[in-house]
Formats: sequence, C-alpha cells, structure tokens
Amino acid sequence: MLVSIIITNRNYGEYIEQAIDSALNQTYTPIEVIVVDDGSEDDSREIISRFGTRVRSINKEWQGQCSCFNAGFSQSSGSLVIFLDADDMLMPDAVAHHVACHSDPRVVKSSGYLEPVNADGFSIGGRIPGQLFPSGDYKAHFIERGPGAYRS
Repeated sequence: MLVSIIITNRNYGEYIEQAIDSALNQTYTPIEVIVVDDGSEDDSREIISRFGTRVRSINKEWQGQCSCFNAGFSQSSGSLVIFLDADDMLMPDAVAHHVACHSDPRVVKSSGYLEPVNADGFSIGGRIPGQLFPSGDYKAHFIERGPGAYRS
C-alpha cells in the first residue's frame, strides 16, 4: 500500500528539514512525501528544494493551512494519507503502525499520540491527547459530542 505523507509549511524554516527527514526515514515503504509551502517568507523553500526529487514540492501563495491540505491531497497517490505539520516529526515506525491499523477495511481513521519535545528534540513529558480511545466504533460518540470530542 502506497502511503502519502503531506507536510504543510509556512515560515517554519527552523523545523522543516527535521519534519521531511522524519517522513523520508520511515521503516515502511512505499511512501511518497509531498511538501506544500504556503507562501513562506523565510528560507523554507530553499531548504525544501535541497531534498530534490525525494519529495514533491508544491509552492503556493498564502491561503492558509486548509488550502495546503487540499493542494497536497489533490496531488497524492497513496491509499493512506498522513498529514504532518512542518514543526512536527514522525517516529520511524509511525507509518508502519498506521498501515497495520488500516489492514482492516472497516478502519477509516487512525490516530496516535503527540509527544511534546524541546528545541533539541528531547521529550518534555506529557502526551496529547492524554488518553487514546480504545479500538472500536465511535460513530455514536461523535454524533453525540461532535467532531471536537477527540483531540488529535
């Protein structure tokens, strides 16, 4: 199963290289990495260009993160799509875990923890969300509480 990792960026030159490296260095293959830059005014585009053909780069005028999601998604080829912010990093086995979840055709969304780190990449403790739902069908839960019922 091809997995598309879409990284959205605006003026995160300080972080974008680490985000792209974390996407490219997954234990699972095949993947495609698409980086959508939303009109950055820093050195982001120069940094992104250093990855050459290892990433597909989309440069657009500033329109906001949702427009980046849409631009990246429209260019993706994967059966599974993972969205990543430019100031985030994936653990090396993140894609493999999501692919394993999606081997069941009933699964339509998978989510994991975010672990806050400092500028040097070391954990500062805590997780977001504080607790994941156990596996199951959450349709009734989301109908009752709405889309904000689960922070992911």
